[in-house]
Amino acid sequence: MNYYIILLLFINNLSFIPGINDTITIHQWQYLGPFSMGMREGIIGVEENIGLLEDFEPDKRSIYPSLLVQGGKVTWQTIESANGIVKIEYENVLWDSIQDYYGAAGVLCGAYAYGDFSSGSTRRALVIAQDVSSFILNGVGFPGDPYGDGFLQVPVVLKEGKNRVIVKLSGFGDHEFTFKLIPVPGPLMLITKDITTPDFLRGEPACAWAGIPIVNTTNQRLFDIQLKIEGVNIKTGIQTVANITPFSAVKIPLNIESEAKIETEEDSILITITASFNTFSTQEDFWIKVKHRDEAYVKTFISSIDNSCQYYAILPPENYNEDSSYALIMTCHGAGVEARGQVKAYTKKDWAFVVAPTNRRRFGFDWQDWGRLDFLEVLEDVKKNFKIDTNRIYLTGHSMGGHGAWHIGMTHPDIFAAMVPSAGWTSFQLYVPWFLQKSELFAHPDLIKYRDMVLREDNPLLFLENAYNLPIYLLQGGADDNVPPIQARMFCKYLTNLGYDYIYNEVDGKGHWWNIDSTPGTDCVDLKEMMDFLKSKVRNPYPEHIVFKTSNIDHSNQAYWVRIDELEDIYYDGLIEIEHAGKKILENDRLWEQTDTCEIIVNETNVNTFTLFLDDNFISPGIVNLIINGQRITFEYREPCELSFKRNGDGFFWATRAHSEKSAGRYGPIKKAYFEPFVLVYGTTGDSSSTENNLHQARLQSYAWWYRANGFVEILPDTEVTKKIIKNYNLVLFGNPVTNSILKWISYRLPLHIEEGRVIADQDTIRGDLCLVEICPNPLNPEKFVLLYSATTKQTERLIGLFSTLYAGAGLPDFLIYDKSALKYGWGGVKAAGFFDKDWKFDKELSYIEN
Repeated sequence: MNYYIILLLFINNLSFIPGINDTITIHQWQYLGPFSMGMREGIIGVEENIGLLEDFEPDKRSIYPSLLVQGGKVTWQTIESANGIVKIEYENVLWDSIQDYYGAAGVLCGAYAYGDFSSGSTRRALVIAQDVSSFILNGVGFPGDPYGDGFLQVPVVLKEGKNRVIVKLSGFGDHEFTFKLIPVPGPLMLITKDITTPDFLRGEPACAWAGIPIVNTTNQRLFDIQLKIEGVNIKTGIQTVANITPFSAVKIPLNIESEAKIETEEDSILITITASFNTFSTQEDFWIKVKHRDEAYVKTFISSIDNSCQYYAILPPENYNEDSSYALIMTCHGAGVEARGQVKAYTKKDWAFVVAPTNRRRFGFDWQDWGRLDFLEVLEDVKKNFKIDTNRIYLTGHSMGGHGAWHIGMTHPDIFAAMVPSAGWTSFQLYVPWFLQKSELFAHPDLIKYRDMVLREDNPLLFLENAYNLPIYLLQGGADDNVPPIQARMFCKYLTNLGYDYIYNEVDGKGHWWNIDSTPGTDCVDLKEMMDFLKSKVRNPYPEHIVFKTSNIDHSNQAYWVRIDELEDIYYDGLIEIEHAGKKILENDRLWEQTDTCEIIVNETNVNTFTLFLDDNFISPGIVNLIINGQRITFEYREPCELSFKRNGDGFFWATRAHSEKSAGRYGPIKKAYFEPFVLVYGTTGDSSSTENNLHQARLQSYAWWYRANGFVEILPDTEVTKKIIKNYNLVLFGNPVTNSILKWISYRLPLHIEEGRVIADQDTIRGDLCLVEICPNPLNPEKFVLLYSATTKQTERLIGLFSTLYAGAGLPDFLIYDKSALKYGWGGVKAAGFFDKDWKFDKELSYIEN
């Protein structure tokens, strides 16, 4: 019987499916690989149906081509496990030779491993799949724990008889993984290993947020779950969770408040949390550290992205005085580093706070997308809670965090007085090249450009012009084999080409993480010369000369006192350069030249609309000559104001409406649906297998959001989407107009829609067994987005989640249409993709459709 049907039979049963009694390990596995993979693609590309069939079993007679193995061919091989741990050492692979020739990109590889076991009856279990990208149980896919964090335990249902498992592996060189099935402790499970906790400050009352992961291990939707917080000197707090979807997890934000000041001399406080519903309850303990205000500590906050609890680490200034104003050093950690550990690499400064955001997780999003947004949220929270001199905010980071410093610095150059990237790499494509991606090999050039246009914003080399007013100090270990010096030298080369000043310090003989001597602090992030450089810099918020470039006005649209409101050609580079001369006032202790008129000279490329923010801080009342591309506009400046100008033919004119329908905040692309609170909505109006598939796809995204983004999101059936939800949330819809009632309601008002098994794009029709991913403003509330994951036929329903956007480097545009060949060829299986126009309409000029 099909897994989904088994699941649904029990959903309406009053009792839960019983759990297994003992741990199950698979003692013998068969593996297939290794196969070459492209960076940030995840496609092995061997064949389309490995693991997707419920009764799949390896055929040892089958031969598969492999680029990595001597002779170029592999077959299924047998290997034994030890207590659930499997170590695969591939034979006949010359790893060193491949790496010498291709670098790290050459030894990135994937593999499959197959195992099976028997169950006497239908049972529930928890799967531990560490160092596994994903796994398939009886033809149904589930998330793995690729970083080996150890907190992810996925509830599954075992069928009676033989159960078949396929694990998907990826990494550099040989593979090792752990796979076990363990008993379910109860209907609800609290994951204490992944609780996000604040630190309490000794001698002060405590009121802070925590993030508590809770898993519904059952086949039924659980309602009115009570979460209760208790502890010594802790106010008893109770919060109700409305419901949790079957076999899913949600990380709930909870407030923890003390009865009085924290006076304990202990270094931590025991907190007890109880989760209960009906007559069942489960209880777990966790600890909150107690710190002195003058030592490094952790602070939590509620994110406006998804209402989740996030944290950042603070190293307060030496001899901190809360009445004094301080500088702020924002430091981005490297891959695998926790923010609470990052600040410990610094010595205390008597002039500055050191603050480390999280990037949402220790690997997170490479400080792009949600990592960048997390940085900005933390910055605002610090400014709100501490006296910060906003003209002395500094940006730094190491390794992945060094890349983050470049990315954030070139995106928001006007925030910082200076930046210091250490061992920072340039871009994904140049750090560990993508040349082995199936998408690079097989996608049509006219198609793949839409992915690359989305990814353009992630390459700071392309936006170095924005550093015109931003002092930069680059630090690099000369013997670094993790982020080689060529990465830093590349930045230096192109800064030099622009004629920009910078300091480059390449420390001979030093590797990736290093210290020069035994003095406190870690020099690769806290070098004295580097800190002295920062301390000496003060931001000028009103520079007389601005250079600003962007390719996505939703990602970055403003620098200092100019904003780009609309590009002439969307996703192409827009550049604006402004010089301010004449009739100026006293600024930075010097008197600028006085004349009868003020002159502002603007030159632009691909800018349709822009706004100037004029202010008494840099301009005095009187006549202003504004010269745009040689065109003169004269006006009188009287008081601070915003003036917008829009292209009309060959010139620019006053604009009363600064933007089109596709504007900052409502620009796209697909990932934008997840940049503010969203709900996952599964369709229930199809047959039982379609409904369960829609639910399962929503469940997979929920796990991904928790695991990758430390996030909070709710899953709802389409029947429970209310006006309040439509008003306050982006809707991520799973299903099509037949299987999802929300889509049935709005389908014909979308730029693309599915009708009778085909995708309709204006006058074009795309036929076949297809999947459609599409973002646009919600017709029921244009202030919010709707994002749909749809299939034209039942044959492709299970593939609607194949292209994920929940990782850095995905590059999905406004819409994507693909078939099952994408399993093997990535973007080579995409049949249509592109952007909608400025009014959110389909436009052939902004799209690719396969002939």
